[in-house]
Amino acid sequence: MTVIPSTWSACTITLNLANRAGKPPLVLALLFVNLVCLWSPERVFAQSELEAREEAAATITVADLSARIGALAHDSMRGRATPSPEIDKAARHIAGRFKEFGLLPGDGDSYLQLYPLAFSVAGPPEKQSLEIVGPGGREIAPEDFISLPGGGVEAAGPLHLSSLINAADLTESVSLVYVKETEVRDAMSAVRRLLTSGAEGVVLAIDSSDEYFDGLRRFFSREQMSLGVPDELEGPAVLVRLSSLPAALQEALTSESAVTDYSAKVRTNSRFRGDQAFNTIGWIEGSDPELRDEYVVFTAHMDHVGVGRPVEGDSIYNGADDDASGTAAIIELAEAFASLRNPPRRSLIFMTVSGEERGLLGSRWYSENPLFPLESTVANLNIDMIGRNWQDTVVAIGRDESTLGATLEGVVADHPELGLTMIDDPWPSENFYFRSDHYNFARKGVPILFFFTGTHEDYHGPNDEADRILYDKTSRIAQLIFFLGFEIADASKRPEWDLEAYRRVVEGGSE
Repeated sequence: MTVIPSTWSACTITLNLANRAGKPPLVLALLFVNLVCLWSPERVFAQSELEAREEAAATITVADLSARIGALAHDSMRGRATPSPEIDKAARHIAGRFKEFGLLPGDGDSYLQLYPLAFSVAGPPEKQSLEIVGPGGREIAPEDFISLPGGGVEAAGPLHLSSLINAADLTESVSLVYVKETEVRDAMSAVRRLLTSGAEGVVLAIDSSDEYFDGLRRFFSREQMSLGVPDELEGPAVLVRLSSLPAALQEALTSESAVTDYSAKVRTNSRFRGDQAFNTIGWIEGSDPELRDEYVVFTAHMDHVGVGRPVEGDSIYNGADDDASGTAAIIELAEAFASLRNPPRRSLIFMTVSGEERGLLGSRWYSENPLFPLESTVANLNIDMIGRNWQDTVVAIGRDESTLGATLEGVVADHPELGLTMIDDPWPSENFYFRSDHYNFARKGVPILFFFTGTHEDYHGPNDEADRILYDKTSRIAQLIFFLGFEIADASKRPEWDLEAYRRVVEGGSE
């Protein structure tokens, strides 16, 4: 075994040799300090570790991404709708890659996390009713309210004015919520929270144009998909035109005054059928005995919208950018990290979810049924649509919410060879923060970054094809996320929330 001297002793030996040889000690000392002192064990180790990371990142290639996106977005995958045989095929294919790379299965013996789905459609109009009892109250005409999925259930009780965000004890009351046209999406999420807070039923008073309300009616006349099994979805909830309510009740709602002397009777009816879908999850255990029970999770959604209205004879909505680009990046990241002989200190989770296009269903199921403790999950790096638009610019949503933003800036500065610029969300009115899977982690208290390069003219259309992806850019973004993920997973401290952001996202957005 060769004994390598310490840095100090190596330098001392060098100077002694120089003196014995009668050479100018200063000249030789400088030479040997440069050549010998740099060969300390610590420095050699650090250099080899950095080189290993660079080599691992280099396994994320244009050729690999092209092959993976091409397979996921092929016409034979028929747009990977949730649920469908094709999205199940994609999930199993990704599970096969995780196994091939040597990742541990997320769910014990399986890389697949199964979750239940329920499909519902409203029953006949004669089985739906809404009656407001009080001054000026009446039975609401069928064209003025819309039943949400709720089995065959009835509820009655005093009306309680509720908020979309906070739910007090609503036991034995019917929750009444004033909803602006721009808040309907949030209102759909609030229904479940209100029912689990004890409300007997929920009435959402929609302040919108007749055209918008009629559009909601057409939407809810179609079969709806939700998480869970049918008996978990029961709960009478309706949308009602604000203008159809008694004038005094309208005034109380719009002025946020107390609602008194009013009660409601709600009856809904839906027909249900069940189905299921999968998330695919693999992981790599961290190298640090103390930190390996903390996790960095990488996510992307593997589903798209399936087969739709034909455009110039093409009815398959391939979803190459949305989100085969992110899914392929997850596969490449898993392979890159698996190639490291020494993984980072924390454990790494690689997850491709289904159901994103149907309401973030797969990630919501995981957030409510996690395979790894969310309180020990230190960060979520979500990748959705990174294959189009700018050559060198990436939107990093959420970077102002935690110290992850500063970490990202440092990694970008350390890797100028990637040529990438990070910017804040330039489209705040589009509410992209709430439209991808990171949101289900954020609302549970996990700091997030969402990597995104914007929508385009082929968004949710049949022309979102693999041959339109900018593969060089996609590979550089994935490499950047590799370096970032390593930095987060290897750091001594876990990321920290900005307190104001935490109050807004977690305390204000939890269900």
